[in-house]
Amino acid sequence: MGRVKVSSGVAPSADSVPLRRNRSFVLLWAGQSVSLVGSQVTVVALPLVAVVTLGAGAWEMGVLAACGRVPYLLFGLPAGVWVDRLPRKRVLVVCGVGQAVALGVVPAAAVGGVLSLGLLAGVAFVAGVFAVFADIAALALVPLVVPRAQLTAGQGALEVGQSVSQVSGPAVAGWLVQALSAPVAIVADALSFLVSAVTAGGIRVPESAGRAVERDSMARQIAAGARAVFGKRVLRHVTLCTATHIFFYNAFTAVLVLYLVRDLALSPSVLGATLSAGAVGGLAGSAVAARLGARFGSGPTMAAAIVVAGAASCLVVAAGGAVAASVAVVAGSQALMWFAMQVYNVLQVPVRYALTPDHLHGRVNATIRTTVWGLAPLGALAGGLAGDALGVRVSLLGAGIGAAMAALWLVLGRTGPASSCAR
Repeated sequence: MGRVKVSSGVAPSADSVPLRRNRSFVLLWAGQSVSLVGSQVTVVALPLVAVVTLGAGAWEMGVLAACGRVPYLLFGLPAGVWVDRLPRKRVLVVCGVGQAVALGVVPAAAVGGVLSLGLLAGVAFVAGVFAVFADIAALALVPLVVPRAQLTAGQGALEVGQSVSQVSGPAVAGWLVQALSAPVAIVADALSFLVSAVTAGGIRVPESAGRAVERDSMARQIAAGARAVFGKRVLRHVTLCTATHIFFYNAFTAVLVLYLVRDLALSPSVLGATLSAGAVGGLAGSAVAARLGARFGSGPTMAAAIVVAGAASCLVVAAGGAVAASVAVVAGSQALMWFAMQVYNVLQVPVRYALTPDHLHGRVNATIRTTVWGLAPLGALAGGLAGDALGVRVSLLGAGIGAAMAALWLVLGRTGPASSCAR
């Protein structure tokens, strides 16, 4: 790969400074980790509001999940241009406050007696719009506060934070729902976004960083981001692999809570504890991903991780009978799935950093997020439709098989280390 000399936004001597002493990275990591814990509360609580409080079925669950993801399809590409034009930390601050306000509508509506599936869908959509901008801005900030030599380590640290949130968030959510009700539990997520906004405000990065030097039209700038992604074989195939996996993953998660509550009769607290136990696997995956990639090669490791993640998802359909047995099966399935997914995530995100100059990071992240998460609402609708037509177990099994087959993109693309495959 031809090396592109770009500025990382930090002094060259910063390469030798441990990430834990990099103040801006620590603030970014802390803010993202706290907001992710809150988000995991909502990932459990919002579907529980729909299932337990409002009596939603498989199709309604699919629609609700789709509403939270469709903003990526509608706003992902323009968001990338704006993130490259604006100071990225300012975008994070505004989005944190916006998400807090949007989620605060749910408990307010519950108190006022006006809670409905339509309102839940609207909140999911509005919060999703802010999430699009925040997600892209956060990713684009990483190479500005982390030296290039530490990007894989930095991404690993961020994935560890995500894994910790996946461990703690569902358990906290289950307890809050059991003790206070699902709508009130969402207050925790709203508060977490306010914390994220405060920490983002303390990040030190040059005000010019994150602004595109081009003065082309938005369409031309969007096209530049698309060319940067799909013009390079490695990045193209990694993106298509991720997109395919996310399509089926969202088909899976759209009906998972319904399956756990209705078919396996898990209470909110047990459900939350089960998902938390499963998420421990993600923490382990984040910790060992870099070593696995170095030992076996990033391409083969990523392909194997996708296959394992999809196959592990299929195992949830084996649950049944006694609650303890069901919990063990679901937790084991989720642990293996999240272990594999975090291995994949740690290795695939630095690919875009290695192949993209800094001034394009916003648009490249937006193109990838739009491609990947643009398919998410379609996957959620497909999962809900299949759940209604064929049964929830069949929907979950089909989604797991499809998610595993996403690895074919990496095999066909002969994906290897980003440093050696740029064409």
